[in-house]
Amino acid sequence: MFHCPFCRQPAHARTSRYLTENLKQRYHQCTSIECSATFRTTETLDGVIRRPAMPENEVLQADIQPQ
Repeated sequence: MFHCPFCRQPAHARTSRYLTENLKQRYHQCTSIECSATFRTTETLDGVIRRPAMPENEVLQADIQPQ
């Protein structure tokens, strides 16, 4: 759950779409009736903490840039 950037109340994700394999755009709506702001966020994979025993997709690791 994301908080509204205007009133800091919880906001619900209404819809989302993948822009790339590792980048998702989400649209949120504030749960406060007085505010009702609508905004979007982006969610990205920025690192792997533990790889699976049998990697399923080698491209995934190649797409992640070290910071």
